[in-house]
Amino acid sequence: MVLTSGRVVACHPLCLPPRPVPQAHLLVLLSLSHREPFTRTVAPGRYPVLLSVLHTGRAGTAEARELVAMAMVQFEDTRPTRWELASRGEQGAQVLRPGHPHGPAAALDMLAFLDADAVEQASQTSPAFLETAAPASPPSWSSAALTVDASSGANVIVFSPGRCPHAPLYPSAQSSWWGLAEDGRPVCLVTDFQHLDLARPEFTDNPGARRARVRELVEQLGSTDAQARGRALREVGGYDGEAREAVEPLLAFILAPGTDPAEREYAAAAVARICAEAPEQVERLAQAMCPPTRGEPLAVLLRAAASIGLCHKRTGALQPLAERILAALLPRLAEEDPSIHSFIMGLIWDLGEERAEAQALLVRLLDTARPELRVAAAAKLNHSPLSAHQEAAMETLAGILHDRDLDPELHVAAVSSLSAFAPLTASALMALWHAASSPQPLLAWYARDLLRQRS
Repeated sequence: MVLTSGRVVACHPLCLPPRPVPQAHLLVLLSLSHREPFTRTVAPGRYPVLLSVLHTGRAGTAEARELVAMAMVQFEDTRPTRWELASRGEQGAQVLRPGHPHGPAAALDMLAFLDADAVEQASQTSPAFLETAAPASPPSWSSAALTVDASSGANVIVFSPGRCPHAPLYPSAQSSWWGLAEDGRPVCLVTDFQHLDLARPEFTDNPGARRARVRELVEQLGSTDAQARGRALREVGGYDGEAREAVEPLLAFILAPGTDPAEREYAAAAVARICAEAPEQVERLAQAMCPPTRGEPLAVLLRAAASIGLCHKRTGALQPLAERILAALLPRLAEEDPSIHSFIMGLIWDLGEERAEAQALLVRLLDTARPELRVAAAAKLNHSPLSAHQEAAMETLAGILHDRDLDPELHVAAVSSLSAFAPLTASALMALWHAASSPQPLLAWYARDLLRQRS
């Protein structure tokens, strides 16, 4: 491994987004804190990477497997006397939460070691990493060294650890550890895939240190130093609910004119991670979406709201959050902003019909000028315990079928939605009879089939 700066990065090689970060990368950024280099540094140079291969099952049988249990970058041929959890960015090990995942995702199928200076070059050649993981039967590990900068020799050591036939004992995350000599200098860096039942070092909980670090990061969000500001944006979301005080400055950062597009995306990813664990902060996010916010800042806020569910650990708790965001966006339906309309459509399908608050919002959507939203909202109301809600939904779907200026696909969707209601109102039946004589073959077939079922 060639280190040009001595700042080591260990991450999934495909999680190296280019700059500026495109909009589509926001959801990926939620798991990209691991592209940040480790806090400790070593002397630049060339160092061997050693893989410890675990053999499972009886050799020569279908159960036989070979997989990487640990990977080590060896800086000195010296046995470490103690171990320290490898923290990232400006974090120290004393501010990390015990038991919290601090490494790449547990289902990791590839890992790369590289220097921080090579991250951008590696992101441009990331598809080549897939070629290093050649399929094998039975599945096994593979590795390669890929040069990404010919002038400096900087490279990426990438390998596929292989898949364990059984769930790992510690499934939360892989973690990396510095092996330190007696005087504290790093002699190796080990990434542990936690396939083995071994005693691992522990560190004490220090919430005070984490709160102090969050305050530092909030101050750095307003820094004129782009590097310090970028590190703060990438790190602060990692504190989840403990960083709730960062939501307001992060939202102000997103809304500020002239904010760098890539930094907006990182700020949005941080907001999503924090709100997932501190749901009361969604109120601030909803308020930020209100006028006069529009354009790219609004689109970024919508992506942040959509990403909360990916970070949330309790699915049932998402319903009040979705309802609050939808309530904030309903007054903006008259605006010709496709990002608002598409986001509301997603919220409609995510809402649970069992909550009265959600049903009230769906009924409000029946009066919107957007026919696709009316159809989606009406379809969700078929489970409403209130007959008035169901009747309003069927009236809306009947109106869709009578409007011949609409797209035929919406007519078919309306008939399909009516099939979930029983019994049908008189106006809904009348609309179905009209649809049954439609010159559109698919619409006529769906309508006749539903009428046959209800006859």
